[in-house]
Amino acid sequence: MTEPMTEMPSVGDLRVVEYDRKTDPSQIEQVWRSLLERCEHDYFLSWGWISNWLNSLPQTVEVRLVVGYIQDQPALAFFLGASRRRKYGILPTRTISLNTTGIRSFDQLYIEYNAVLHLPGLQFDMPSLLGMLGGRGWHEFGLPGLSAPFAKQAGLLDGKNIPHVGVLLEEESPSFYVDLQKVRAAHMDYLQLLSSNKRSQIRRSVKEYQKDGEIQLEAAQTVAQALDMFAILVDLHQQEWRKRGKPGVFANPYLLEFHRNLIASRFESGEIQLLKVSTPAATIGYLYNFVYHRKVLFYQSGLNYLPGNLYRPGLVSHYYAILHNAHSDNQIYDFMAGEAGYKSSLATDSQPMYWMRLIKGSWRCAAEMRILCLKERLKNNPAFLERIKQVRDRLSPSSKPDLV
Repeated sequence: MTEPMTEMPSVGDLRVVEYDRKTDPSQIEQVWRSLLERCEHDYFLSWGWISNWLNSLPQTVEVRLVVGYIQDQPALAFFLGASRRRKYGILPTRTISLNTTGIRSFDQLYIEYNAVLHLPGLQFDMPSLLGMLGGRGWHEFGLPGLSAPFAKQAGLLDGKNIPHVGVLLEEESPSFYVDLQKVRAAHMDYLQLLSSNKRSQIRRSVKEYQKDGEIQLEAAQTVAQALDMFAILVDLHQQEWRKRGKPGVFANPYLLEFHRNLIASRFESGEIQLLKVSTPAATIGYLYNFVYHRKVLFYQSGLNYLPGNLYRPGLVSHYYAILHNAHSDNQIYDFMAGEAGYKSSLATDSQPMYWMRLIKGSWRCAAEMRILCLKERLKNNPAFLERIKQVRDRLSPSSKPDLV
């Protein structure tokens, strides 16, 4: 039987303890909630998201909470998933992963603004975090969707060496967002903050839709209404991706059930926003957002595409959603990571996000570096890359497809 609590070697001033999610859930909740009250964090580290994630995972999936205590008070904590696989079909690999499982089918939840919870002013870096793992054996440490402040504080961006470990930057992606205070400062004329081309596209599309009556935005008011809207969003999303010959993100049954449960459990806490944009004659689109600490995070959409290039359901849906949230006291409308053109064209600002891996062992690191270099070269061969993506999409649902 797994011990509910494991005392680990101390690291500096931190006394390190690990808790297993299956045997001591109440202690995990107490520690995590106590740190949330004192730490800056985004929705993907909130107790609403984390508790739903922990409860959603099969008992066979290993996830532990690593906690650093100072004088019996939690000062730093993070979840650590552990998995084993044969990488590239041949190489036995033990993987650990920050606040994720390291298993693709479960991690398609696509965590962003990932970080370690820690008290303000607490000094730490990646070597000290690795020291908290004791003698745990691993080959790769996955660090997906890292927030820029955490990546900087952990020393992952300054090129400093971590002893016996290689640092691989797999992806740096901008997270585009709209500063809603700028919309309010413009007297709600959000379009004046955009380029003339984007203003023209949105105005033409709005005019076309309004031939069937005024465009209206409806926000779900109850859990039942939110779940109904989510079901329609999923249908629209999946229909469009199947037309494109791809399975769509909600083809993953685990992910679909996770979000149903998240909406059911967190809507009444004000963390879930389901929006419908429509005319009296037709649906334009549905948006699924998270709302946390006056920040709106756009997670997924279901859009109704009509023939012709005048109808732009994604642009119009986001336009009305941004105005809706600007009328509230929310401060940010965040499109989250991804370089889709609509995100940059609708945003007022951006910040970087990082997907990184730590590789233990010089020969493994050298091999991974060669593979990353090969991927970079293949970017100049889009036809070959598309064939690879088609094969991958047939084997597994896409990570987080963007539709606009």
